[in-house]
Amino acid sequence: MGLYRRVALPLLNRLDPETSHGLTLRLLATLQRTPLALAAIAWAASFQDERLAFEWRGLTFRNPVGVAAGVDKNGRGPRFMNAIGAGFVEVGTVTPLPQAGNPRPRVFRLPEDEAMVNRLGFPNEGSARLAQRLKGARRPGTPLGVNIGKNASTPLDNAAADYVACLDALYPLADYFVVNVSSPNTEGLASLQGREALAGLAESLVSRRRELAENDGMPIKPLLVKVSPDLSPAEMDDVVGVCLD
Repeated sequence: MGLYRRVALPLLNRLDPETSHGLTLRLLATLQRTPLALAAIAWAASFQDERLAFEWRGLTFRNPVGVAAGVDKNGRGPRFMNAIGAGFVEVGTVTPLPQAGNPRPRVFRLPEDEAMVNRLGFPNEGSARLAQRLKGARRPGTPLGVNIGKNASTPLDNAAADYVACLDALYPLADYFVVNVSSPNTEGLASLQGREALAGLAESLVSRRRELAENDGMPIKPLLVKVSPDLSPAEMDDVVGVCLD
């Protein structure tokens, strides 16, 4: 960590933040192809304590701190993230078709807050490419989630078809799925958090999940819903009600 803060971070901060992020992901992808490098990273960076482990919905998590969606949209480095001790790895957000996302610049540093703001808009290589990449790599060894969304060009009335298409492409390859209906960077997406819209989307996904599990002899995999932190209590009650139904 000391070397990272003294050397790597200052160098990365000289670059545009999105360029810095992309270079880092390419480095992770290269390192995870080398077993010796992964072993060395795990020895140096990973911390394990059985008191942190827990089970949820048939999945075993070695700790409750993981890598959220947005860090690795295209599944380039899940085994590296496993090596540094992540309790789970969530890739995406992925959409059925590749898309470029919003115009650049779209990632901004806030140095005084040690934070960043992004307006990416789901740039990703598409569900087929992500499936190909996950098939060609060993599973990371910790629960792997996939965060799914709709293409910006897809009308809201057809949004369910996009989410179902992602489920179709990736169901055998993930341990759980997160339905992203809250990103403020895709026009109109947050309206899918409304009770009626969310209920229709949930019905489509739950039905298709059952079919995929039965047809391929796989377990029913958890479906989570990613919602905005800005919902009112009444809106949150609607979301929870749909999920419980």
